Amino acid sequence: MSYRPLPLMCYCGEVPDRILEVGFTSDRSMVIHYWCSACSRVLFVSKPLAECQDACPSADDTNSLGHNSEDARFLQSVGIIFEPKA
Repeated sequence: MSYRPLPLMCYCGEVPDRILEVGFTSDRSMVIHYWCSACSRVLFVSKPLAECQDACPSADDTNSLGHNSEDARFLQSVGIIFEPKA
């Protein structure tokens, strides 16, 4: 599985230390509530789910990651069976 990080940044330019909550609104948006310790602000970011879906990596990105045997061993050690696609 691959993912693209969602860039979060405070107005002061710092990256938040803590994400307090992630939720969804009745009008189909994702909300992220976080804290900036640099300037002591509580912030909320809202993104429509359609916009979130557009930001997802494609299936081609997922298949080109090149998983190695060390990754597979780790996943197996935590109870996940990983079988890479050919």
